[in-house]
Amino acid sequence: MWNQIALAFSFLTLIQLPFSSRESAREEDLASSFTFFPVVGAFLGGFLTLWALALHSFLPPLVLAALLTFLLALATRGLHLDGLADLADALGGGYTPERRLTIMKDSHIGAFGAIALVLFLFMKVAALHTLLVHSAWGAILVFPALSRLAMVLTAHRVPYARREGGLGRPFLQSMTNAHVLGATLLCAAWCLIISPHFTLWLTPALLLCVILVRQLALRTLQGVTGDVLGATNEITETFLLMLEAAIC
Repeated sequence: MWNQIALAFSFLTLIQLPFSSRESAREEDLASSFTFFPVVGAFLGGFLTLWALALHSFLPPLVLAALLTFLLALATRGLHLDGLADLADALGGGYTPERRLTIMKDSHIGAFGAIALVLFLFMKVAALHTLLVHSAWGAILVFPALSRLAMVLTAHRVPYARREGGLGRPFLQSMTNAHVLGATLLCAAWCLIISPHFTLWLTPALLLCVILVRQLALRTLQGVTGDVLGATNEITETFLLMLEAAIC
């Protein structure tokens, strides 16, 4: 179990836990790490909340919201934001699945990707500002776990888009119903303990994001990639934050 948890942290954050080896991980270990994606999200929620509690008396809410957005991007290496930008460029600049996948492999960011990044980061800061004004600590604690569960649900029983393989393929090939169930139960336990009120509202929104992204990926790419999963996190994260801001 420890190795699977460590793999989840190493793929989703800057954190490298000791006594684990990513290089020697089997495909089964990679797939099993999906179970612990919400655990990583719970850690990130706690990380942001600690910073918010420590600094909310010293910084204006808008400045603190921008800082939290920066810290979240830093802790995750900007990996999910990169996926969002790549997907936006692919959808905006490609007209066939093959061309879109080629665009997604390009390390340069295009106009569509830049626009997506600016808009999503702006919406995150605005939503976090509202949560901070209302001291909605529970909302900050739960949204990263839910968005990472969305990644798991999006990946489940969806083909890998790149026929030649890639970083995400070993994850998807060995993924089972048990991994999805484990991730769902862990996420549900965390969110219901922390904030049942927000969880009740956010769960349908999470499922809606998953359905829309899955359908979009299947229609435009004929499957998912690591970039699609990263974009799923960003889309879900932002949507949940905006919903929390609306109901807090």
